[in-house]
Amino acid sequence: MATVQGRAFEQENNHEVGNLNSLKVKTVAHGAICTEDIDNFTAVELGFNAEGERTASSLTAVGNKTYLIAAPETRYMNEAPVDFFNGVDERARIVVFEEAYTRFDTSAFELNDDGTANGGTAISSIQNGQVAHFNPATKKFMISDAASPATDYTNASAKFRVVSNEEDLDYTLGKATVRLEVIEA
Repeated sequence: MATVQGRAFEQENNHEVGNLNSLKVKTVAHGAICTEDIDNFTAVELGFNAEGERTASSLTAVGNKTYLIAAPETRYMNEAPVDFFNGVDERARIVVFEEAYTRFDTSAFELNDDGTANGGTAISSIQNGQVAHFNPATKKFMISDAASPATDYTNASAKFRVVSNEEDLDYTLGKATVRLEVIEA
């Protein structure tokens, strides 16, 4: 039998975090209403509900137009940033990617460490100059070797460059983060 406390422990300190690094970012006017629980600093796609309000859902395919959900957290009573997420029916800030300008940190990343399953060359560490795309299956940015990226990278509507390495990984938000810059949107 499930309990409320059990569910709370499963979710505690388990959400993605990040930070916007660009001085000014372009955002979708009035944000979007989340159609599901969505972690901050992950990729979303936009739509509309029956009332004509803009909605945000987790990205479902790499070729779909991609945006970043980056809602500011309002913290109370020593809440940790890793405890925040965008809930169903909440309005969230949506960042429009701009090539060579939008930079952000995210804890939602994974390495293409299995070149066989994902295509491309397997990597074991983060290095400046690697590339990334958002993997809808894992809801994480997959980091790949720039010379031989994961198969889905080619078809991704949004492509990113790693602009930090493992020596620069920041744990101040409760999780390791990697810095990405948009190279194609």
